[in-house]
Amino acid sequence: MKYSSDIKERTLDFGVSIIKLTNIFKGLKIDKDVIDQVRRSGTSVGANINEGKSSMSRKELVKFYSISLKSANETDYWFKLIKRGYELQNEFLESLHQELNEIEKILATIIIKLKSND
Repeated sequence: MKYSSDIKERTLDFGVSIIKLTNIFKGLKIDKDVIDQVRRSGTSVGANINEGKSSMSRKELVKFYSISLKSANETDYWFKLIKRGYELQNEFLESLHQELNEIEKILATIIIKLKSND
């Protein structure tokens, strides 16, 4: 698969950045529950791709990529909520949000390709 190794590395880097971002959030008086949700959903993106490496079938692999995309979509929601609810404009958050949008597109493409090869 064309994107495989790239997406694994990108989502690992994204997960590391999520941890750094949520540590920044702690100093900005953002609710702990919101911070925890961002950390959970953001790190889940790469975790599910990594877990999918040991899939026994293409169908199972699609499932893990789909879960990863759902986690990315959830993270997108939390980013938007933080920007609007806390009126936060942060360059690091903006760059992570852009990377997340690219990851979402890649994941959607991978899922479509995997499903079309069934």
